[in-house]
Amino acid sequence: MSTAEISDNKWELEASRPPIATTTGILQIVVVAVFAGLFVWMLSFTLAGIFGAKRDTLADQYGRLTVDGKPAAVPAPR
Repeated sequence: MSTAEISDNKWELEASRPPIATTTGILQIVVVAVFAGLFVWMLSFTLAGIFGAKRDTLADQYGRLTVDGKPAAVPAPR
């Protein structure tokens, strides 16, 4: 190997290293971490909705609706 090839390889090695010690490199890491955290946060609500305790929905509450101040209506005979 010639001296020029060795110095070229050193330049390639230096260029292939990510600039994590610079301000922009740190900012990129922080931004990616924030988006990853946001994704995990949203995923946690999804999993809580799938596997969490069941609650009454508006559709479940519809059958129990009454007018305030009046007793519930008697169902019609069949």
